[in-house]
Amino acid sequence: MEKITKAEALRRWNSAKEQKKAMVEKMREMLYDDYKTRTGEEPVTFNVL
Repeated sequence: MEKITKAEALRRWNSAKEQKKAMVEKMREMLYDDYKTRTGEEPVTFNVL
């Protein structure tokens, strides 16, 4: 197993956080549009696990 440096670990961590943030935003937009289409109302909240 290859050891990684602290800087590389932090870079990977931050990269994963950015990817998650982008995916959550994409999901939020998709779900908001779907909810508005089905109900005609603006959604109030959005939960992410």
